[in-house]
Order: sequence, then structure tokens, then C-alpha cells
Amino acid sequence: MSAIALETRQISETCVHDTPDDVVELARALRGGLSGTADIVAEYEAALGSLYGQPHVIAVSSGAASVHAALAGVDFAPGDEVVLAPTCPICTVLPILALGLVPVFCDVAPDSFGLDPDDLQRCLGPRTCAVIEVPMWGYPIPSHRTWTLLRERGIPLIQDLAHCHLTRLNGDWLARIGDICCFSTHDCKFMSTGEGGFVMTTDPRRAERIRAYTRFGNLTGQSVGINLKLGGLQAALGLARSRQLTRHLDIRLSNRERLLAALDNPALRELPLPAHGQANGYALLLQAVGHDGRQLVRYQMARGIPSDIGKYDNQPLYQLPLLERYRRDCPNAARLLRSLTTVPLHPDLTSEDLDYIARTLNDYSPS
Repeated sequence: MSAIALETRQISETCVHDTPDDVVELARALRGGLSGTADIVAEYEAALGSLYGQPHVIAVSSGAASVHAALAGVDFAPGDEVVLAPTCPICTVLPILALGLVPVFCDVAPDSFGLDPDDLQRCLGPRTCAVIEVPMWGYPIPSHRTWTLLRERGIPLIQDLAHCHLTRLNGDWLARIGDICCFSTHDCKFMSTGEGGFVMTTDPRRAERIRAYTRFGNLTGQSVGINLKLGGLQAALGLARSRQLTRHLDIRLSNRERLLAALDNPALRELPLPAHGQANGYALLLQAVGHDGRQLVRYQMARGIPSDIGKYDNQPLYQLPLLERYRRDCPNAARLLRSLTTVPLHPDLTSEDLDYIARTLNDYSPS
């Protein structure tokens, strides 16, 4: 190992999301109302709808709340099934359990977070009320294929895009695929409102149901609902920060290109992108080649480079005590999670940070 690789830096896990407009919009919210039905919330929703070309956006209190609200937009009875991959965060599964639904774990395609189409066919049944796809760390998956298959069966596709703001597939936003799309705006995500999320759909009927659910069923006593609304202060931050999303994207993609150009270690590679897919630079997903990726995770973290895989000990969800009863072995998913690490790409990284990350990863040698 070269002497220069012995240098250790502490790379920040995420960036500061502040924008020049934050205080301006927060002050405006303070004057105009802070509830989830304030005008500033509607402005924020309209800004997101304009960005993505989607007619219906509902701002909610968290990323998990966005999944919960999305499920309220589909028809189901207690005990119905929701198909999803075990590679997703537990935050996606908990709303399923909370609504009395049953998660059915479907394997992913090799080296992908997209559902394997053959295994998906095996997972679909008479009680399937929805399928959720969860692309991770900003990398697109071929959700258009999943959506085509599901439309033939009359089953709605929900995309949990917590990591995938501004991710593209086939020249368009990944968020324009599926019946309902969900996002997180937690402080560690691509855009931050501190806590928060939103749901998007082109279907006015689904949008009406989702919005009503997030407002106690509109207090009419005709349908069930809870309070999942996003408050005015968070919406004000979202409105200000949504204006910086494309600039944010450009910096992240530039950092990704620079790192990939500098990496020349045959022991690792970037996770393959689907044809005509563009990642958003939320993180760089690297795969260990021919060895256990946890070696790579431990190596980089010991040298001050954060890894979500190391932080959360990502493993197939059916291995967790809460979800053991739903176990359905998914070998591609298990191999995928065992092969990966993440590397930060956020806009606060300096040129020196990027050079250090590249040197450190190039010096990596698996045992």
C-alpha cells in the first residue's frame, strides 16, 4: 500500500441543504399559516408537480408516510398481499404491516434492485393488491417492464423513490412510471425538508383518496384516515430547495463522473445501469468483484469514507425478527446486498475529498 494511502480524512456522510431562499420562504410561511392545509403547502406541491410533469402531488410528513398514503390509494382488504423486494429499507414494509396487509418478498434480477420478472409471476396471486418497486441509492431499474406486466393483471404499481429524485429512464423521469410514486425528503435524502415526503400520481381518483386519507378522511366520518400532512414550515423549505434540485443534480453527476474516471481497481466496479438509465448521484454504488463486499465496506469505513451498507447492515428483510414469518428466500437479493458498498457524491465534497476517495479505493486489495 502506498504511503499516500495512509492519509485518513473524515468524509461527510451528507451535505448541508441550506439555500439563499430558505429564510425568505420560512418568513412567508410564518405570516401565512403553518398547518398542512396552508397555501405554502399547495405552492410546494405545485412546484413539484411542475418539475416532474405530474398533475397530482400530495405532501406528507415522512417517506414512510408517503408509502402509507400511497397504499390508501389502492383497493385492498385486510390480509391482502403487497409484493416487494427484500432489498428495500424496512421503512417501506412497516406501513404494509400497519394497514393489516401481508408483505410477499420477491427476488430481484441479478445485479439489480428491480424485481425479477419470472419470480414476480410466481409471487402474484388472487390477493395481490399492489406491487412496490424500490430502486436504491439513486440507480434506476426497468420499472416500465414491471408496469407493463402488472397492467395486464390489473394490479397497481407503486414506486418508492425515496432515493431517486430526478433519476431518469428512457429519457424521462423514473417517477413518471407506475400508478403512484412516493418520495422522502428526510434530511439525509437528495432534497431535505428535515422530515417529509410526497406522493405523485396522474390518476385524479387515486389522488383524491390519498389526500383524503392524509386528512382524517376529510373529517366526514365516511372513510378512515389519519393525519399525515406536511406542515407549512417544512413545505416552505421544500419550496425554496426544489429550485436548487437541478443544480444539485449537476454537481452530484459531476462528482460521480470524476470518481468513476479515477477508479481503476479491478476488485470493484459500479453497479450496472439498465439500458437508457441515468443515476442521480445520490451515492456511488460499487460492487466487490469476486469476493465478499463487506471487506470493502469495512476497509472504506476504517478510512473515513461512509457507507450506508455499513451503517445499516443491509440484509434481506426476511432475516429481521419482525419479518421472519414472511421469509421467502431470494438468492439474488442476498448476493446483491452482500456485494455492495455506497460512496458519497453529495455537493459538499471538495476536490481533495474526491481525490482521497479515489486513492483510497484504488489502494483496496481484498484478502
